[in-house]
Amino acid sequence: RGTLDGSTEGITCIEFDPMILAASYNKSAMLWQLGDSVPKVTLTGHSRKVTAARFSSVLHQVVTGSGDGTIRLWDLQRAAVRPVNVAKYCSDLVCSENCIISGHYDCQIRAASCVQMLPAQGKVTSLDLSSDHLQLLSCCRDDCLQLFDLRRWSSERVSFR
Repeated sequence: RGTLDGSTEGITCIEFDPMILAASYNKSAMLWQLGDSVPKVTLTGHSRKVTAARFSSVLHQVVTGSGDGTIRLWDLQRAAVRPVNVAKYCSDLVCSENCIISGHYDCQIRAASCVQMLPAQGKVTSLDLSSDHLQLLSCCRDDCLQLFDLRRWSSERVSFR
């Protein structure tokens, strides 16, 4: 048990694999080694709150999404960052082997690196991938969960209310 220091504002997202990664209202994401209370790395560069932070499927890479309309790919070994403009408030994101999928308040689900888009029924609040990365589950502000088959990348979906 312990406390993780480093954020001066609220945490919006947290992930564990085997390090701890958190997104914050203070426009940054932080990375802690297990057992350390001080962040090993603080990732800054977004101009608004960071709403999502995920470990990439690529070793030593982290992906963050923000209310500033960008997704950032962070290479932790080279201390390099690559911004991707998604133009809209990013509420959540997930990483598959070949692309980053982001959910947005403009009722869209975008795949940044494969240039695909799926319409959602409402403002997208969260996303999750199946363990085989073939299905995407989205939660929207219309009180509906939607399940997409990513092998087809079409608007066909199963909805749960």
